[in-house]
Amino acid sequence: MNSIIEQQRQAYEDIERMELAIVDLMLQDLSKHRHKLVREQKINELLGQIQQRSKLISEISKDESGLRHKEMDSIAEHQFNEFYSRLEGIRSFYRHNPDSSVVHPPELDYIKYKTNPEELEDKQRAKLARDKVLAESEDVANVLFLDGEQPQEQTFVSEYDLQKLDTMFSGDERLGRYVDLNEQYELYLNLKEAEKLSYLEYLKSIDKFELYPHKLKRYPQYVEYLDSLCQYFEGFFARAMPLFNLPKVLAEAKEEFDNGWAQNSIKGWGDIQNGANSELVCKVCNKQFEKPTTYGAHMSSRKHQKAFERAKDAKATSGSSEKTDQANITTQRAERDRETAWKEAIIRKYTQVLATRIRDTRSNIERRQALTEEERNKEIEEEEDDETEFIIEEEDKDEQIYNPLNLPLGWDGKPIPYWLYKLHGLGVKFECEICGNAIYRGRKAFEKHFQETRHATNMRRLGIPNTRQFHGIVSIEEAQQLWERVQKEKKKQVANTDTFEEYEDSEGNVFNKKTYFDLKRQGLI
Repeated sequence: MNSIIEQQRQAYEDIERMELAIVDLMLQDLSKHRHKLVREQKINELLGQIQQRSKLISEISKDESGLRHKEMDSIAEHQFNEFYSRLEGIRSFYRHNPDSSVVHPPELDYIKYKTNPEELEDKQRAKLARDKVLAESEDVANVLFLDGEQPQEQTFVSEYDLQKLDTMFSGDERLGRYVDLNEQYELYLNLKEAEKLSYLEYLKSIDKFELYPHKLKRYPQYVEYLDSLCQYFEGFFARAMPLFNLPKVLAEAKEEFDNGWAQNSIKGWGDIQNGANSELVCKVCNKQFEKPTTYGAHMSSRKHQKAFERAKDAKATSGSSEKTDQANITTQRAERDRETAWKEAIIRKYTQVLATRIRDTRSNIERRQALTEEERNKEIEEEEDDETEFIIEEEDKDEQIYNPLNLPLGWDGKPIPYWLYKLHGLGVKFECEICGNAIYRGRKAFEKHFQETRHATNMRRLGIPNTRQFHGIVSIEEAQQLWERVQKEKKKQVANTDTFEEYEDSEGNVFNKKTYFDLKRQGLI
């Protein structure tokens, strides 16, 4: 496609089709968590493609190369010549490439977004049950053959998507219902100054960073632990909540953090910002101490003395002042503290958004701890897909239904009693030509179908109202004849009203309605 204008038009068309596909997905009523998750991921993919097409349209509209403006001028000046030259180019291409495949229509790629996967599953299950019943009856070879020839419908949920979900989440996450912070919990336990907590206690106090000592927050392992938490939560949002507006949450967290840092109101960092314990800082080793005793022991240690000598030699060589070195150390420490506090603020914001899932995770862990191994395995089996359970149940069911009289099946899947079959007259079949030669078993079902949507719709297509006087008529010809007769009778009734009604003038002469008003209009009476 060499035409820049055609590229822009195609991009607009793609965006419109993707927007309609998103609307079709959002209108579907889904009940399964797995299907809802796949739908959100599909919508996220379509939104990403819309952004790509929008960037392409923006680049074409800027026309930095000038090719679009040149093409528009060429079309405006030489309309027919430009049209026939492009037409000749297309013909020449297919003349030299006669075996080239036809372009796949783009609208076919978006039909699958209109089909509800759960409704399709219900249809497939009903078809399996119907085929099994029909397989035991007579004269069903043609029915099964025709059903097999029908093309299978496609939905936005494919087998690849379901397999991708299983590999995307861990077992403890349960497809995004819960969080899995076991890896971060191990990093927390390896921190030197951290309080040893159980996993449940850790989940409860995961965002309470103000309880951690300041000495712990300056260790590289603590920064690594915060980075691991941030990466997990961001990945969890992308996997379990793909439509979540993460940039908006980050912008709100950034605004709150900047205001809090400027006012020295960040939890756990107020003392450090106010310069507490500044006298317990070793300028040479760039360390801060919590207690005077540890500070004094450090100042008298050999390690500090060696570092002091090296710093003294370096100052003599470079000529830098002590005030400048102290300012640089303070600035670097403040930048590191601010970065660490910002990471804590982000994690607090994430935990606020995921508070419900973290609480559900704790409840689920407490519940599973009270279960035995057999109960846990049974719970895993019950969480399998409904379709798999249905197929296994049908395959493992060895019981053969004995139905020599070909009686209809009841609610329990077994033939109804023969006396009930005779009572309702299910052996008598009624055929309705108006409903497309549909067959109804029993008088009750036959009488009921006259009030159903199928019969009423077909009557409207014939131009006949589905009134009470047409009930019991199943032939199209009889219904049309009766309708013509009803219309004629209505016309006669209108004419009879003018003939049968009598009026009397002032002299006592009696006329029918029509004659009376004709004479009155002429002024004769």
